[in-house]
Amino acid sequence: MLTRPDKDALRALLESQVQEKLKHDPDALTTYAAKPEPERKPYTSKPTVQDKAFHKELEQMRADAEAGMVNTPKREPLDTGNPSLKLDDYPDL
Repeated sequence: MLTRPDKDALRALLESQVQEKLKHDPDALTTYAAKPEPERKPYTSKPTVQDKAFHKELEQMRADAEAGMVNTPKREPLDTGNPSLKLDDYPDL
């Protein structure tokens, strides 16, 4: 039955092999300079769906203003006698 060496025995074996290699060829080991850590960028939040919709509507309004179009909101007449959906339709509210 084969017995496997433990970790400490493997470390010692590898260390002795490295030392032997360095005795015969001292240039076998190459060291490199550490790379600098990248600079952190400032935090910028991503625009939400509402932000995107707002900017889209704003750009549309600017484009309409440059084209000479003026959009005025249509208002409901105050009292025409016709039924309409208002809070008066719900007296308990």
